[in-house]
Amino acid sequence: MTAPAPRPSLRDWFPTTAAMHALEPRRRSHVSGQLNLKSCELLHPAVARWYADQLGRLDPGVVVEYPLTAPAVGAVAAHFGEAAPRVLLTPGSDHAIHVVAEALAAPARRLVVARPHFDSWTHCAARFGFRLDAVDLPQRAPLPVEPLIERLLSAGPAVLVITQPDSITGQLYTRAELARAVAAAHEHGSILVVDTCYLAYAEDGESTLEGLAGWDNAVRINSFSKSHGLAGARVGAVLAEASVVDYLARWSPDGMLSHVSLALLERALAEPAVFRSARAEVRRARAELASGVERMLPGWSARPTEANFVAFDAEPQDAERVYAELLGRGIRTRLLNGVPGFSGGLRVATPSMSAVGRVMNALAGLRTQTRS
Repeated sequence: MTAPAPRPSLRDWFPTTAAMHALEPRRRSHVSGQLNLKSCELLHPAVARWYADQLGRLDPGVVVEYPLTAPAVGAVAAHFGEAAPRVLLTPGSDHAIHVVAEALAAPARRLVVARPHFDSWTHCAARFGFRLDAVDLPQRAPLPVEPLIERLLSAGPAVLVITQPDSITGQLYTRAELARAVAAAHEHGSILVVDTCYLAYAEDGESTLEGLAGWDNAVRINSFSKSHGLAGARVGAVLAEASVVDYLARWSPDGMLSHVSLALLERALAEPAVFRSARAEVRRARAELASGVERMLPGWSARPTEANFVAFDAEPQDAERVYAELLGRGIRTRLLNGVPGFSGGLRVATPSMSAVGRVMNALAGLRTQTRS
């Protein structure tokens, strides 16, 4: 039998999730030789050399044998000073977000979050059918925790998400703010989720989470992509009260992470000095970029940040021009024009002093070209 001609679209002849058609597919792209300062990976030369050495030492068993997560769970628990039953490993923080979204936000039918936010939450809302109740970032100002709490309390129980520090601006909430949020959520019968993907770059950042200790409605999502250079290995974790982890484990069974990824995670956690040194350089590079751009580009303003990037406010046309010029010089950044909280601007990752030096050299060339 000859196959018929393809029909126009799957949704024309088969039941599909209507909300998903409004979203763009999430595909990553890379241009050879381009410096990617949009995705905020830990592209530090010393970290790359360390992994090159470690990969050559891996036992073949990590390829030919099925993985067991218990040793890595133990290493992560020790790293965070937690008990092993309070740790769930996931193949990247994206999957951790999907687990929390499907297991917790979908039954509650509502998730409260700042806007802008990591786009996985938007995709999960469409995929799992809950309402994304977003609070817009105010123009050129940090978002206090109170508007998020007020939005949470405006309707029934929900999941409240706070990114610590924020993934667009780098804003760090205080220990007192997080303590108020978890207490309000607890009284409301809701869950507070704190995404700590960038927290390793904040000075004494872990201390901001101390107010969450002992609360059974506090859930932490953590990635090792930014802090330990494991973006390609895809390793994330959820930390929560043991019964919550036990429930979430039904959405993320053992065996979803590769044995290679688990082995690299264990080795990385066993040698913290390598990554502490790299993150210290990132903080220096962050300060260098902020001051340098403000000096070289009149009218540009760096926002306070505790992440591994700097977000700048600028006139929209100027931001678009600088974005295009940097891209033309092989440097990819994130344009913030029209993003809630920004009339115009740019976000630039700071993975190393050498990467920031390349940005500054490009800007110097741009300024010379403009003057001529």
